[in-house]
Amino acid sequence: MANAVFSPRDFKAWVIEEATTGTAPTLTSGLYQLDVDSVSFPSLSPNQVTANRSRSGRVLHVNDFFQDNEIRALEVSLSGTFHKDVGTTILMQSVTGSSIGTAVADVVLGATPTGKSGKYGTSEGDKTFTLVLAPPDTTDGYNTVMVGCLCTSFSISADMTADGGLYKFEATISSGRNPITNNTDAEDGTAYGSGLISLISATSADIYVGAIQAPVISSFSTTIESPAVYTGFSSSGYHSFARGAEFTVTANATVKYDSVTRPLYNSLNTQTAVTEGNFFAIPQASNNCGISMPDGFLTDVTFNEGDAMMLDVAMQGVSDGSANVIEFDQAS
Repeated sequence: MANAVFSPRDFKAWVIEEATTGTAPTLTSGLYQLDVDSVSFPSLSPNQVTANRSRSGRVLHVNDFFQDNEIRALEVSLSGTFHKDVGTTILMQSVTGSSIGTAVADVVLGATPTGKSGKYGTSEGDKTFTLVLAPPDTTDGYNTVMVGCLCTSFSISADMTADGGLYKFEATISSGRNPITNNTDAEDGTAYGSGLISLISATSADIYVGAIQAPVISSFSTTIESPAVYTGFSSSGYHSFARGAEFTVTANATVKYDSVTRPLYNSLNTQTAVTEGNFFAIPQASNNCGISMPDGFLTDVTFNEGDAMMLDVAMQGVSDGSANVIEFDQAS
């Protein structure tokens, strides 16, 4: 008899690098937990053929139903508190096309990124990862295991008016393989721990927003988007995975309107070229995930009429052919 009553906050999210693309490693150890607010599950959306054929009557006949659960891309979105740990590093490495590892490391999007591509089922470590969405017990609930995953969008944000400016993350994870929806393994690994970061600890004198140094900043966010594409077919899903045509790097910040930041409004109106060097940066001491987007341009500057007049600044990062497009300084 089923006895458990689950809350969405009871479920855990774990990630682990795959040694064989599209194949789940052992789930009873070696996983890395993400600090998520709540778990959202992928919409399975199998391909169903339900057209009424030319039989007698006008109701779908039992022999006319067809379902395929192989050729489809699944997607799930997660959000939670950012920790400088292996779990979030795996997501950042995936979205930037870096090699996936098992340690906290600096993560960069290089000047000419192409991302990881390959064939599912091959022994090519550091390309894909497994996501496990696990209930608090498997007596009354199954683990959902998404294999062959790529992170297609990753954001870090912080707002001084919420949770003391703690860094938050949002991630979109995609897979071209058929998920496992009845796993009962007792998943285990490394739970998230310390590594919390706050905007209040940023080195304020070296913050840059739209090439303006040391603005009074209230909030920021930065996002990397790299869509996944899948092609071919196999008995377990798509045959191959790759990245879309473009990496997009954006940043947003809300800053106080004053003598320091007032040039931003005019800069949007008059800019004719990309700004190179010190365009957007949120530095942190002790390799605490300092963020640097050296080159970029303004995409919007609007007045934010709150208790104090603020500016909402939107930016996009670019490549100059040599410097990294964006850098996350994490290595100890």
